[in-house]
Amino acid sequence: MNRKAQVFVLAVTALAGALTYSLPALGDYALSASEILSFLVYVAVGILAEAMAIDFRTGSGRPAKSSLAFLPFLAAVVVFPPRGAVLLVAVVVAISQFVLRRNDLLRSVFNIAQGVVAAAVGAHAYALLSDPSNRAEIAFFGFALLAAAFFFINVLLSSTALSLIRRQSLRSTMHQVAGGRGANLWYDLLASPIALVPAALYDDYRAGGLIIIVFPLLLIRYSYLGKVQLEEANRDLLKVLVKAIETRDPYTSGHSVRVATLARAIATDLDLSPKQIDRIETAALLHDIGKIDSVYEAVIRKPYDLNADERELIRTHATKGADLLESLTSVNTEIIRAVRHHHERYDGSGYPLGLTGEEIPIAARIIMLSDSIDAMLSDRPYRKALSIEKTRLELVRCAGTQFDPDIVRAVLQKDTLERATWLAERPTMAFVPVDLYQSA
Repeated sequence: MNRKAQVFVLAVTALAGALTYSLPALGDYALSASEILSFLVYVAVGILAEAMAIDFRTGSGRPAKSSLAFLPFLAAVVVFPPRGAVLLVAVVVAISQFVLRRNDLLRSVFNIAQGVVAAAVGAHAYALLSDPSNRAEIAFFGFALLAAAFFFINVLLSSTALSLIRRQSLRSTMHQVAGGRGANLWYDLLASPIALVPAALYDDYRAGGLIIIVFPLLLIRYSYLGKVQLEEANRDLLKVLVKAIETRDPYTSGHSVRVATLARAIATDLDLSPKQIDRIETAALLHDIGKIDSVYEAVIRKPYDLNADERELIRTHATKGADLLESLTSVNTEIIRAVRHHHERYDGSGYPLGLTGEEIPIAARIIMLSDSIDAMLSDRPYRKALSIEKTRLELVRCAGTQFDPDIVRAVLQKDTLERATWLAERPTMAFVPVDLYQSA
């Protein structure tokens, strides 16, 4: 974790302490034995929810977890004194971090502090529209404000920390955390009213009312698990396609994944929209899919010295790949256009249509550059990999002719070539594109 991220973790921890101190003291409320038992049951359900967290991967292939512990957390803010609810969140998250997930100290401290800040802000928000002296009466507008504050604070703090660690824009990171169009955030907000059930039953049933929440919790988990498994199935399909391509071309093992990783890094450096970044990564992964056709088998196994007919044949792979993707209704048109035009040159001398400048889709311009960088930094049968300095000079020489000069400028201002070298040294890397910001 870099210095800025460490400072941010300490700042969030200090904020957690300040917000908790500003809440009404727990001693202001007399807790009965049944309330203490209820508190422990809430802790147990929260730990259960954390233990059932679902593993998934973000848009860039990073492992992450999705937990439904927010349901008992939100209910706790309604039924317990503010400091009691915050204490509950701290205890559950601490057990999750240190016992269930065995995270390192700094990450665990941040996650605990993040949970405390979200719960404390949520408690303050709920207090604005509720009667603190009558906690048996639920303030529904207060609950809506509580849920919105809780989730927004979690997304904001998580995204800020990740953007500092990965050195990427906050906007892009928030997209990964919140999902496309905030899908993950909306999913949690729509599920949050379930927390009102044990809160409404608390006055009569105490801890027993919370047990009811376990059943919808299991149902929601099952539903979300199905969504994650479908996404994994789509990812596996891409894996099969890419492996099939590279089986025909043994000299470029891992090439598609490296190009996809580079393309994502460059698109991020250009501060493109999160949706564009995801589509550019997918298009880069599939840019050579046309080579899966058996007509190219003999040509792509020939390391160099192609004759005129062979060169003309290999040029058709971009169009053939785009045509293949067009037959799949689930593939976005931007991805198809990027695959079709990834061999267009900025000066119009490329193929298949000879587009020039900004007529070429930006995804295709990025893939053209990423493809070329990986080729230059990788060993080939007819030459050794170029050095970073020679690659840099080649990019400068070809800016405005083969490559978009603005994209070249962005690459040279960052440490993209150094990160690309790290990739090229791992020709048989895993399928899932790695995070260059974290691995270099």
